[in-house]
Amino acid sequence: MHTTTQSPHTPTRKRTRSNSTAGPSRKKQCSNERQACPSLQESPIKASAPVCNLEKILRRLAQGVDVATVQNLKKVVAADVGDDMPVLVQSIIEHAQELVAERCCNYKGKNKLLEGELYVEWLIEIEYILDAVENMLAAKLHITLGRVLFTLLFHLIEEYISAVDSYQDGWSHDRFPWVMTLVEEANAANRAIDHRSSEAVETAESVLDRLDKIFVRVIRQFKAESMDYRRLAGLVGMKEDAIARSCCLLSEQTGFGDADEMGFELLSESREAMTKWRDQGKSKAKRRSSGETEEDDD
Repeated sequence: MHTTTQSPHTPTRKRTRSNSTAGPSRKKQCSNERQACPSLQESPIKASAPVCNLEKILRRLAQGVDVATVQNLKKVVAADVGDDMPVLVQSIIEHAQELVAERCCNYKGKNKLLEGELYVEWLIEIEYILDAVENMLAAKLHITLGRVLFTLLFHLIEEYISAVDSYQDGWSHDRFPWVMTLVEEANAANRAIDHRSSEAVETAESVLDRLDKIFVRVIRQFKAESMDYRRLAGLVGMKEDAIARSCCLLSEQTGFGDADEMGFELLSESREAMTKWRDQGKSKAKRRSSGETEEDDD
């Protein structure tokens, strides 16, 4: 799909913010010296583009919510909740990558994307999923959606970070010729490049912060809808562990997150909600084993 470059594989390098950067702000247009991609908003889908059923449903829900479409979403997620769900979400990520490539494949020289900008493009290309989830939460339908939305967002996080890691560790034949290698970034380094890199970090953190806040709402709904949420505490704790490891990897690879690049500030609110749920489950098990009277948790 992409042309092969002859540049050798280069080692990974951590991205950092410039000290003069302002606080995070979401941007839908690149505001640097290169010509921006036609739009950092959702790309139009070509008729021939490979769109899975899950993606079609989510794009529909991003425009508006109706009971029939939500029920279809539940059926798709329930049918693929096992080993197939990561593959399904991966196909959505891959389609987002293809749409970004269609927009940016003609960039050359200093107009090429930085790696950090590439990862931001991918993030914003899948932001319609966050729109869909927000629409469903706001609709207040009499349908249990907590588990479905929890499963969706968990795999979205994991597969996005996996895609970043895969590209970061890719060899030269896996790399896009319209994205600068780290050697090219170093050779082109100037104030404008530094600004673009810092802006990419800010924008990524802003989108991830939005995801974090939506995920917290989903976790609370999942917990409220569960007949015995304590029984699920161990599973939720395992998911939190997986996300924590992934956030650490993402921060180490890209510089997204806090200064020490351990990812502690990435998805922090949702991870805290999951940890609280896990700890409540452990507390119940401990009280039960000691014969103490159980009280309802908040």
